[in-house]
Amino acid sequence: LAAVSLAFPLMMITNGISAMIGVGASSLLSRAIGVNDEDIQRKSFGTTLALSLITSLILSALGIYFARDLIAFLGGTGDILDMGTEYYRIMMIGAFFRIFAVAANMLIRAEGKIKEAMIMTIISTLLNMVLTPLFLGYFEWGIAGAAWATIISMIVFTLFDLWYFLTRRTNYQISLRSFSLEKKMLRPILAVGVSAMMLQIMFFLQQAVVFKSLAHYGDDWDLALMGACYRVLLLTLFPSFGFAQAMQPVVGINYGARVFSRVKDAYKIFTLSSSILMTAGWVFIMLFPETILGWMLPEATFTSEDIRNYRMLMLTLPLFPAFFMGTTLYQAIGKAKEAGFFLIAREVALYVPALLIAPIFFGVGGIYAAGIPVNLLVFVAVLLMVGLEFRKWKRKAPVVI
Repeated sequence: LAAVSLAFPLMMITNGISAMIGVGASSLLSRAIGVNDEDIQRKSFGTTLALSLITSLILSALGIYFARDLIAFLGGTGDILDMGTEYYRIMMIGAFFRIFAVAANMLIRAEGKIKEAMIMTIISTLLNMVLTPLFLGYFEWGIAGAAWATIISMIVFTLFDLWYFLTRRTNYQISLRSFSLEKKMLRPILAVGVSAMMLQIMFFLQQAVVFKSLAHYGDDWDLALMGACYRVLLLTLFPSFGFAQAMQPVVGINYGARVFSRVKDAYKIFTLSSSILMTAGWVFIMLFPETILGWMLPEATFTSEDIRNYRMLMLTLPLFPAFFMGTTLYQAIGKAKEAGFFLIAREVALYVPALLIAPIFFGVGGIYAAGIPVNLLVFVAVLLMVGLEFRKWKRKAPVVI
């Protein structure tokens, strides 16, 4: 778990690229559907495929070559360094499938077909859950088995996406020959997509600082415990990711059609619903920390300090839906600068300095608690900025694409 935890921040780079392509292309496609721009609709699939192929080739080459140096930089030593390097290199072999599968699935969501996109995601995830223990345990492939299980599941995910587009199941006409990177498509995709990529890249930087700090102030147990805590955190956040993905086409299509009242209603409904669901999950994970952590570290005995640190990390989770929905709102309407502001403010301007300063005074516990004041400040900032955006729409009509 410690080895995979060190490789996990690096996978945020891969996730960042898939988010850059997928969020950028899906935002552009949704607005094009709303304004009935058939040219953009027709070329969206080919452009997504071309961008996925080019970026994945570059990422794979760099990742495989620098894998050991990167894992060592994050604090890996000895067996953890060897296992983390092996895991990351295998993951980089299948980088294209991970990038394209997620990006193309976002295009399916962009036209409002959330159910179809969800089914593909669920099948590939269940396959990964079946193959991981089979490869890792039964065939005794170790950490390499976990990596190959993920790669195979992403290949299946990619085949589902290709089947959907090649059999022309979209509600719009697509050109299977359009693989060029036109300026008309590329600029708006990257403008919005870079803000989505920044969320993943900034998470990588945050994780790098976290694990470097843990390696300095703690030991291997602290690395493993943080890895388990992050998995609980992300599992709790996933419903909010889903709400944000479902909100994107609603906002994008109605913004493109200039039906601003529906955009406002969508933001309010999705934010409230996500917050309610998040709070329900949050109550559960705060009440039963030993049970939940025990699912991932079954042989471990948790101290009172471990439990306190866990709860500090999870304390402000109910505030995250507002942050996700605010960022998604700006991405969906094509305002990349505002979306990027949220990410830079939280991860770079506030969170990283807090992570560097807090453990000086509070040790390992400071690493877990550093996000509390940061998340409170960002929550207030998001609500203020979104409120200002809504008021602007009353005075003048925004640019569509």
